[in-house]
Amino acid sequence: MNVVTLAPEFSMWQELVTPATGRVFEKSLSEWQADSRKSLGLRSEKPIIIVGHQPKIFHLGILAKFIAADRLVKEIDGELVFLVVDHHKGESGNLQTPSKTVQVTSLQKDVAMCDQPRAEIKEEFEPISSAIQHASGDNASIQFANALVQLMTPWAEVHRVITATELMKTGFGNAIVTEMQSRPKTCVTSYNDALETYSDVRISQLSAEELPLWKGNQVFHPRALLLTLLARLVACDLFVHGLGGLSYDRAMEHWCKAWLGCSPCQAVLATATLPLETTYPSLTDARREYHSPPFDVQTKARFLDAMKEAPYKSPQRQIHFQKMHQWLQAVQPALDLDALKQKEALAKRRTWAFPLYSVDQLDTLRDLIYAS
Repeated sequence: MNVVTLAPEFSMWQELVTPATGRVFEKSLSEWQADSRKSLGLRSEKPIIIVGHQPKIFHLGILAKFIAADRLVKEIDGELVFLVVDHHKGESGNLQTPSKTVQVTSLQKDVAMCDQPRAEIKEEFEPISSAIQHASGDNASIQFANALVQLMTPWAEVHRVITATELMKTGFGNAIVTEMQSRPKTCVTSYNDALETYSDVRISQLSAEELPLWKGNQVFHPRALLLTLLARLVACDLFVHGLGGLSYDRAMEHWCKAWLGCSPCQAVLATATLPLETTYPSLTDARREYHSPPFDVQTKARFLDAMKEAPYKSPQRQIHFQKMHQWLQAVQPALDLDALKQKEALAKRRTWAFPLYSVDQLDTLRDLIYAS
């Protein structure tokens, strides 16, 4: 089943495009926004729509965010920005397909991608391997981000790529870190209160000695709530989230209001589910085919006739029955239900990397989003 979810409905998105307002650290947010956007190379005269994600080959639900944002940007003459979580760690070089795991590149899963050099192609898998190989970027995170931009181009046009590291280095990012370090208790208490208020958000509370930062290679990297706080206060006029991001950002909004006394710009939801085209039969179809095989009708009829002629419940009748099933097992191997269930689960999985889908399927996704 093809499912696209936009919330609120797309017709309302345009009226939500507006920057955050208020004052922080004795300056208006409009001043911070002008300074930050200039620092990030963003066009101050255009409304900025941000979609954020890690620099890995993401699934179709994430592509849906970019397509929806691209649709909006075209309508309002805006700028679509990809905010890259460049300090991401994990198996970004591996690609899971329905039949195997492909190690497209060799990346260290316990080192931030921004701290790793450009990735070299280890195993060819088109079009992903070519996109990564030809993408610009001095480190693995930017290389992967630009590869993603290239792979998305037929369905969504990204105008600018910025990173979490760059956002932290803006004047506003530096001011936030200074405030945290100067008055850590206020920051941490309001942060933990927000997570306690939204207890369904799966983000750990901070200890008294922690701040919502990760210590990187001579720099600080923002944790999830801090990253979207920065982006939605000074970098964009609307943030497009998926299901997970929109959920945890409720806690961020609570924290931002309690800690800084202001609210970020609006956020909207876009996601999609589209089954991957596979050759695997459904469990129901496999069972039906198993119980209706192309038997040798004459052989089967001989067994049935012999059983019919033998006395009811006689040893002879039982022998004929056993012989018939021995013959059936020889011509029809046992049905492997576990393997079929596994294949059916793979076919229904919604987290396949979007380049695994056919062009026609991705065109369908775009059409569904534009029709919503």
